[in-house]
Amino acid sequence: MIKRIETAFLLTLIGVLLGFMLTVQLRSTHAVRWPPPPLRIDESSKLLDSLASAKHTNEALEAKISDLQAQVDRYEKQVDGDMGAMAPDRQKLEDYQILAGTVPVHGPGVKVIIDDHHGPIPVGVDPRYAIVHDFDLRRVVNELYAGGAEAVSINGERMAVNTGVVCIGPTIRVGLARLVPPFTIEAIGDPQKMTSQLNRPGGILDLLRSRTVTVTGPVVQADLHLKSATGLTG
Repeated sequence: MIKRIETAFLLTLIGVLLGFMLTVQLRSTHAVRWPPPPLRIDESSKLLDSLASAKHTNEALEAKISDLQAQVDRYEKQVDGDMGAMAPDRQKLEDYQILAGTVPVHGPGVKVIIDDHHGPIPVGVDPRYAIVHDFDLRRVVNELYAGGAEAVSINGERMAVNTGVVCIGPTIRVGLARLVPPFTIEAIGDPQKMTSQLNRPGGILDLLRSRTVTVTGPVVQADLHLKSATGLTG
């Protein structure tokens, strides 16, 4: 009986010692985990699924970008074609805007200055015609347009299709501006044609000179700048 007890005690003691040693060994193993443990099968599967999903999303975005770029290319070609087809109409519109006086313009042209007679009136000249009148300015402007003028101004006031030129007392109203002599008339267009038109024998400038009105020019200008019309009534 005593022998059995001793045997059992020894077996129990051995079991306790083995358990203690196993516990120490396991703790040491958890403390030093090198090399790192491999991923579990479920974690590897999730990572592969995420990579596959990101690759699919990237491919879809690249396809969308390519499609949008193709649309942009088509639109640009269409716009270029439309602009080319519209070029004649756009040019006509710009020409009408210039003639209407609604846009500023610059280019070569001529300048002529007309002023009242200063000093004694020669015998035989009616004093009323020794000064510049509204109809004189209108005739000069008309002669310039007949010579191919594209834009005309009087003392900086741009002429438009419905700009009035009217005498008001000692002034001449051009559009909404009241002007006094001397009158500087500038016109953009072919300088040679306009000069020939103004200087033709028996033309407006010859008539003004015969009335002793002072006329200077026309003088060719390399680059005139005319603003858009401001006063379109008169």
